[in-house]
Amino acid sequence: MPVTVADIGGTNARFAISSPKSLRLQHVTYLRCADFAGVEDAYAHFLASVPEAIKQGEDARTPHVLSLAVAGPVNAELVEVSNNHWQFAKHQLMANLQLDGLLVINDFTAQSLAQSSILSGEIGTGHEQLLDGRPDIAAPLLVIGPGTGLGVSALIPLPEGPLPIEGEGGNIRFAPQTDIEHDLDAFMRKRTEHVIAEHLASGPGLEAIYAFLIQDKNAKPAQQADRFMSADQFMSADQIGATALAEAGICRDAVDLMFGILGSVMADHVLTIGCWRGAVIAGGIVPRLAPLIDASPFAQRFRAVGAMSHLLANVPVWLSTDADAGLKGARAALDNPYLKHRLLTA
Repeated sequence: MPVTVADIGGTNARFAISSPKSLRLQHVTYLRCADFAGVEDAYAHFLASVPEAIKQGEDARTPHVLSLAVAGPVNAELVEVSNNHWQFAKHQLMANLQLDGLLVINDFTAQSLAQSSILSGEIGTGHEQLLDGRPDIAAPLLVIGPGTGLGVSALIPLPEGPLPIEGEGGNIRFAPQTDIEHDLDAFMRKRTEHVIAEHLASGPGLEAIYAFLIQDKNAKPAQQADRFMSADQFMSADQIGATALAEAGICRDAVDLMFGILGSVMADHVLTIGCWRGAVIAGGIVPRLAPLIDASPFAQRFRAVGAMSHLLANVPVWLSTDADAGLKGARAALDNPYLKHRLLTA
């Protein structure tokens, strides 16, 4: 029977229809989470928009199996979406949507499954290589992504298929490495008692870094022209990114600082999990700022890890540019042998 796949983040909800015999997506639809009360309303809105020809599908029925990738922990019956007002109980959602089957996975489990081709050396058009290396093809692959939050997962290559690691790696403690990062850490501790990587390597993190820089009384003279906002005024991540791409100044400094932090966080995860196969950056933030990566501290911070620097020197890094990767991963999850026990059936 046809299935519906969904990728729910802190800001956006993506839906699509897929066939049980193919990973091809149909009627891909992007919705803003803020416009809906929860998953049920968004799902109903999506189904109402699906053309009848697609609804009929191969089996002449509306899709009633949902594979749902969600930002946040998903093991409990009650799922609360991170950085979002949505929440749902799995069995209640099944009943309310009249589903025949429901699979709920972490959104970066889906993102990691979408990168499965890299494990076999098939680098598709949806990837751009950022750093070269000599990968260990038997080792895990790291998948990480700054967006509204910071998602982290990994794929372990096994004969039966890739085993996705499902965790909350974006919530590891922030470990400042430079003087300015120690100052940034002190700035963040005025906002929260527990500063984590996600607070800085994300869209909201870029906003926080910018707020920190514009209140810094020791800014270089070259940055003064960029100080058109007072410290209590808001500048969105999109605005910061657009300004950083257009000209040098505090906005670009903020992006550089975020990229340096991201490089260190990625290196820590590679060392922890042993991801010598490589690392993939997904999520919505980095692809838009990709032209600024080469001149940023990202590569140096990713490669330089003290005594283990020789290991990181061999790890390649790719950028995922496929906006529908989460949906494709949610579809692939239905066929993954290590996730089949998670499928709830009516």
